[in-house]
Amino acid sequence: MNKEIIGDIRQFNRFYAKVLGLFDTKIFDTDYSLTEARILFEIRERTECIANNLVQELNIDRSYMSRILRKLEKEELIKKKSSATDNRKNFLFLTTKGEDLLDKINIQTDEQINTLFNGLTDSEINEIRVSMMTIKEKLDKNTF
Repeated sequence: MNKEIIGDIRQFNRFYAKVLGLFDTKIFDTDYSLTEARILFEIRERTECIANNLVQELNIDRSYMSRILRKLEKEELIKKKSSATDNRKNFLFLTTKGEDLLDKINIQTDEQINTLFNGLTDSEINEIRVSMMTIKEKLDKNTF
């Protein structure tokens, strides 16, 4: 790949990271990072969630994940429940407080996207969406 293409890709990555607020230490008006919010999201999406699966799926250092999970549990956003078949396994669940926080973050994320796309036509929005899905599809072949 030539330097111009690499430069264009890096420029887009910097632009989109800024658009998404990835450099902010906290997500929206919460006391939680994007990583912490993503972990909450992943816990809610799984019927049986264990920390090791999150470590692998999100490619997060095991000790960092452990610190985050301790924080989320201490702040009563998640709870752990031992497996009935294997005492070494703890399943993770969101508490009502965790669900409420994640709902708030999801609403604000939707508002962020609406603001970002405000002023674009339906056709322009769909063109961007199709481009994003194409990028995801192409890169899914080579990652993770």
